Amino acid sequence: MRGEEVSESLTQTAKILKLLKAKGKVSNFELRKIAWRYPARILDLKHEGHQIRSVHDKGARWFYIYDGTDGQEPAV
Repeated sequence: MRGEEVSESLTQTAKILKLLKAKGKVSNFELRKIAWRYPARILDLKHEGHQIRSVHDKGARWFYIYDGTDGQEPAV
């Protein structure tokens, strides 16, 4: 049980940021697994200065693309 607490120590916002930085492009379906209210977490990240674009694919699928922070290019 103690190990589960450690793995859950990141906030939902931090988990989403980590995933966006790692993959660069993440679908809304992936984000929903982390946080049901992922749009609010994306907005929190934008308010912190992170550049994140949302691009409609088709149907209900959207992609969120991480473009770095405050004009800086993302590390690839």
